[in-house]
Amino acid sequence: MNENTEISKDQFWKKILTIIIVGIVLVAAVYFGKQYKKSQKTAEITAFYNQFSEETYIDFAKKLEKSIHIENPQNFNEHIHLPSFFNFSADDLSKSAHKRLAIKTIKPYFDIGNMISQQLADPNDFKFNKFYKKDGVPHVVFRLYRADLVNFMDFTLGIKKDKIIITDMYVFFAGISFSEVASEMYYQAINNEQSFLAYIQLKEQIDAYVASENYEKAYNVLIYIPDERKNALYPQMLLNVAGNYDADKFLEVINYIKKQKPNDKGLHAYLKFQETLVFGSPDELNTAIENLKKYVGEDSIFDLYKGLVYNAKSNFKEATQHYDLVIKQDPNFFDAYFYKLFNLLQQDKTEEALKVITTMNKRFVISEEGLTFDLQDYKDFTASEAYKNIFKSAE
Repeated sequence: MNENTEISKDQFWKKILTIIIVGIVLVAAVYFGKQYKKSQKTAEITAFYNQFSEETYIDFAKKLEKSIHIENPQNFNEHIHLPSFFNFSADDLSKSAHKRLAIKTIKPYFDIGNMISQQLADPNDFKFNKFYKKDGVPHVVFRLYRADLVNFMDFTLGIKKDKIIITDMYVFFAGISFSEVASEMYYQAINNEQSFLAYIQLKEQIDAYVASENYEKAYNVLIYIPDERKNALYPQMLLNVAGNYDADKFLEVINYIKKQKPNDKGLHAYLKFQETLVFGSPDELNTAIENLKKYVGEDSIFDLYKGLVYNAKSNFKEATQHYDLVIKQDPNFFDAYFYKLFNLLQQDKTEEALKVITTMNKRFVISEEGLTFDLQDYKDFTASEAYKNIFKSAE
């Protein structure tokens, strides 16, 4: 690096890591599936991974889930095999002092568990959904929910010294695998630092626009980025900005990403789900969900989205039924009560709405001031004595 762009090695690697993890999460002692030559039979790989039963892998996934639920993300991080996340083999590390230094420097900052936790309003919104094997290699899929987004994360598992480890992370939002991004960033960084720093500057510019909710400017900057400056994180950045900016632009970006990754069926299923949330009918959404379940597993969250689409079509009865299904499966899922409340108020069903608030207040201890602000379109309701008494009785 020249004098004008010089940064310390620690800062250099920390920037790489921060960009990759934050970008993904809006993901011999190395990924053993990749260590086998293509000519080797899947049966040999299967035999290797059959050292552990399906139940053991599922138990491992549930422990990862629990580490987020109890807000102990460090336990999550302890199972990550860092060289695998950068596509570094044992042979790579033995021959390259630079790669060994990179892993050593990055390790203190590698905190995917905490990055996941920071995305959640409620730790329980991180949920284990599915175990499966692909070409003999075990995978576990998790759901990450926020009020503005539902994402799914597919972790590849490996084995090191008779222990299960995490060797890669694929994120459905824009279809990105950590190892793909990390290896690209690594070689870009060591071979062309000026280009890498230019990307850092671009990301910081876009982040500033997003923070100020100036999505139009962010979008206009991104669509004029030349192809040679686009990296693996570009589609996700563009999708995130377009989704906040304009529905039609969002659809254009979805179609762009599908063309960029024509063979990623899981990504296509996820994007179709996102598309039908905005543009689809309830039947189209149901079809998209059934297809997405093949890749991410069963999840009560899908009934929440069915309820929202029915609500948008003013089919309040169907919407209520889906919200109730979510509540039945997960009584602690706050947003199901919240959307059901709005659904009832849209129908002027004040008595039922009061019952929902009473349940919410007992289960979650909600703030009167906060809920009143959220219900500002229903001032007569929030001004009523019955509404105020719910909070007085809880004091």
